[in-house]
Amino acid sequence: MKSRIALSATVVAAGLLLTGCQEDVPAGKPATSSASPSTSQAPATPNADGVLNPGDVGKLESGVELSILKVEADEVERQGAVSVFTFQLNNTSTTALDRWSHPTVVYGEDGTAAESVLSMDKNFKYGLEGKLPPGSKQTIKVAYAVPVDKLKPAVITSDELIWRGDFSNYNKG
Repeated sequence: MKSRIALSATVVAAGLLLTGCQEDVPAGKPATSSASPSTSQAPATPNADGVLNPGDVGKLESGVELSILKVEADEVERQGAVSVFTFQLNNTSTTALDRWSHPTVVYGEDGTAAESVLSMDKNFKYGLEGKLPPGSKQTIKVAYAVPVDKLKPAVITSDELIWRGDFSNYNKG
């Protein structure tokens, strides 16, 4: 677990350094996004550094497409202000997905890791419910103990996918 945290911190630090050096998406590597979360689209081409922009659909090695639909502010009794990320898994592969790693969120200029918040009464979970058969979608809400206005910038990591950008006022559709 500590090595995963250290690896995430290293990726975030490198991403923040690259953010300061690169302002535009390189020519020939356009990042695509969809106007509506319900439309099917090809996964985005990551930036030259392998990082996706907010709104991009990533494709996991398993063949499952993953997108971040929106980020909302909420309150949880024991945690206070939280950011709620709505993720959507779209299984475009030929096999059922039975595992999805819980996404991590690192935010701010100093790269602070946000703690996950479980809330059964608000339906904030840690991951995949059951299995996701081919051709199916699942939408999952995951909360983090950080106010939404602090997500500028933020780095979201799920399995091999990484998104970086301003998620403080993000809604894909």
